[in-house]
Amino acid sequence: MPNDLKKLRRLMRQANYIRSNHPANGDMGFSLRTAWWFEHFKEAMSNGFARFTYTKKDGTTRTALGTRSPSLIPVDKLPKGDMSDGAAEWEDNAKSIPYFDLDKNEWRSFNVLNFVSLDNIWSFNDPVAQSTPIVNQNPIVNQS
Repeated sequence: MPNDLKKLRRLMRQANYIRSNHPANGDMGFSLRTAWWFEHFKEAMSNGFARFTYTKKDGTTRTALGTRSPSLIPVDKLPKGDMSDGAAEWEDNAKSIPYFDLDKNEWRSFNVLNFVSLDNIWSFNDPVAQSTPIVNQNPIVNQS
């Protein structure tokens, strides 16, 4: 399946998950914007690393320094398979986003509904640290 079609299917699954489980239930426009935001977030982490915060399953918050860039992940921790579209072994599902935690030196993931904030992104494509690389730093907060 071509990468564009895989990306579109992944986006629609995530938008449907958000629409079904977020308090703004039923707002497909909000859900699609949020899914696109996370897609850009994952692409940015594939070209560098980010500091972000999310709420863990136990209710505590965690600030992580994470990446999806193969050049920053130790060889023995690289997922098996094709790395051209992010983390191959840790295939994204609609609920969570996998990332390699640079502080813990392990793979982790978080539920998209538990995302709190994006603090910063550093990209290899743009050597200057960007504090607002994507429009909304907390896409889960319904802006309407």
